[in-house]
Amino acid sequence: MLNKKTRVIQAMERAAMKAAAIQLDYFLQFDRLNPEEKSPQDFVTVVDKLSEQIIIEELALEFPDYGFIGEESGVINPLAERKFVIDPLDGTVNFMKGIPFFCISIALAEFQSLKELESTEQIEAALIYSPVSQELFFAEKAQGAFLGDKPLRYDPSQERIICSIGNKNYDPLILSEDLRLMISNISHKRFFGAAALELAYVAAQKIDLFLHCSLNSWDMAAAVLILKESGAKVESLAEDSFVFKHKNIIAY
Repeated sequence: MLNKKTRVIQAMERAAMKAAAIQLDYFLQFDRLNPEEKSPQDFVTVVDKLSEQIIIEELALEFPDYGFIGEESGVINPLAERKFVIDPLDGTVNFMKGIPFFCISIALAEFQSLKELESTEQIEAALIYSPVSQELFFAEKAQGAFLGDKPLRYDPSQERIICSIGNKNYDPLILSEDLRLMISNISHKRFFGAAALELAYVAAQKIDLFLHCSLNSWDMAAAVLILKESGAKVESLAEDSFVFKHKNIIAY
């Protein structure tokens, strides 16, 4: 277990805090957001762009040879063996509507000769920060996961009460019989609108199961390491570790 934040986690935290300050400055001020619809029901605001810019600038100062995969910026330094995978504002619609459930997600991944994320084993470090609740989740590979200074240790015997399903139209038949039964027995089914933070909440057992069928790598990259290091199960709906390839995830 980590007994202190390492250099990479400290750099991620500095970057996240700078982006969080921007987000809190704009929050509840819709007239300043200048929202654009990238695709149906997928929005970007000036805050998404500013947040990603400041995160990249901050991390590049500390790690000039690393690359970046950003939701808004795309790939920067594509030949770099290590890249930061960034969702600068996960939960943009919540943010736009004044709902205080959104977060910053940053992961560091090893690519070597790979062009994109394929396996959860590539993720080396992760940080998720909620500006409103000030919850800081972080993890490093084989070093445990934390919420603030508290280690996260997933307890599979804990009763499951809340299930978050991110797609209304997912086909339950693609799940194993055991998982279908598990979901049907969970009494409260909800969708909170910020996948990275919801997944971190599974690691902390604030949400007991999360399922989503259409997520991008930046939505999941940091969360999968936090989940794995906490001891929670995380896999694709095909029951393998290739969540990035399949663009779907179940965590419990």
